[in-house]
Amino acid sequence: MTAYSAARIQQLLARGADKSLTTKARGDALEELFCYLLEELPGVRTRRNSIDYFKSAEIDIAVVNRRVAEWLCAFPHLFLVECKNWDKPVDSATIATFKNKLDTRSIELGIIVAANGITGDEADRKSAYHIVDVAQAANRRILVITLEQLERIRTTEEFELLLVDRLLTLAATGGSF
Repeated sequence: MTAYSAARIQQLLARGADKSLTTKARGDALEELFCYLLEELPGVRTRRNSIDYFKSAEIDIAVVNRRVAEWLCAFPHLFLVECKNWDKPVDSATIATFKNKLDTRSIELGIIVAANGITGDEADRKSAYHIVDVAQAANRRILVITLEQLERIRTTEEFELLLVDRLLTLAATGGSF
């Protein structure tokens, strides 16, 4: 178990919350935070802001997982991350666009880091939750992680356990939370 730098996490959280910055700058801060959390895990490497060959889609974070970290053995070798540092929950159209990125690349797992969650009500499985369910039925898993969850992370073990908990919840219940 390795402790993260509390100062670095707080700096990135503060930058991401700074309303005087552009939406892109705030989103970049969330991407940087998530990359920092991932890259401190053994055997994990990331690449940020990749544009596809046709210049039609951007991938916020592509992740390679050598499955060295204890709890990440359950995760695939490759997965994608989309970060949305929005004031409102992420809508179903955005989740569907991310699902399409997973589909067109044959990537099994994606993580949406949504500062304020996703739209709809988890209990009735409507709006963005419905897209997560559709992805699950098509063998594409979309994990949803909120800013509130990230703010509680202090160690690599806590981060790994958060990721595994999200994966287990999705696999066992079909739900994202």
